[in-house]
Amino acid sequence: MKLAVQLYSLRVFAEKNGAEETLKLVSEAGYDGVEFAGFYGKTPAEMKALVEKYNLQPVSAHIGAAAIEENLPYIDELGIKYVFIPWVGTDVFGDEKRYADLLQITARVKSLLDARGVVLGYHNHAHEFEGGNDYMKKFVSDAGITAETDVFWLHVGGKDPVSYMKGMGDKLAAVHIKEAAAGEAAKLAQPVVGEGVVDMPGVFAQAKAQGVEWAILEVEQYPCGEKEYLEKSLQNMRRFAK
Repeated sequence: MKLAVQLYSLRVFAEKNGAEETLKLVSEAGYDGVEFAGFYGKTPAEMKALVEKYNLQPVSAHIGAAAIEENLPYIDELGIKYVFIPWVGTDVFGDEKRYADLLQITARVKSLLDARGVVLGYHNHAHEFEGGNDYMKKFVSDAGITAETDVFWLHVGGKDPVSYMKGMGDKLAAVHIKEAAAGEAAKLAQPVVGEGVVDMPGVFAQAKAQGVEWAILEVEQYPCGEKEYLEKSLQNMRRFAK
């Protein structure tokens, strides 16, 4: 299994140090690839040169459904293999017309990605499960797309990450590895992967069992410096991924 970093994790670092230093940090920590959340104002060619310089695979990107078409030059130039819609609010999921519009947009961009051999999916948070709903599975099923399960947000949403991943079956395309602290996890810094309450050995075992190629680290609140966090988490992730 290959290991990547969702670059949203390094948004503060990137604001201070720029795109190149951010990619250098990920590379020197030992990761195989990156998942984009924006392209730092670089052209597709400029970004390709940077990921090649630091030997990082541009595996995926988080892009809103309505913005996918305008970002096709990046997807094409970088050879991105997965695009995940990062967020849809319950105001859309719960409104028949707005949801129908979302499905229409998703179908159009899916056809554009299908033609390129790029997989389209959806990334969950916790709100998809409020009120006994499961908008994650509904959207994935209705739109005919895949899932990138975020194990932290599954935990916060009251789901068992391993069981939920298993329930996605062949729709599971990638996994966001995000640790959770005990207590009110959504309000706390994420521990180093493997030092929190998520069953990370089980998550990795299940991902491997389902043929998932990429585990993608994400952290929103650090308990330590970025470099230390990336290196310690990678050490544990490599152990789980064996």
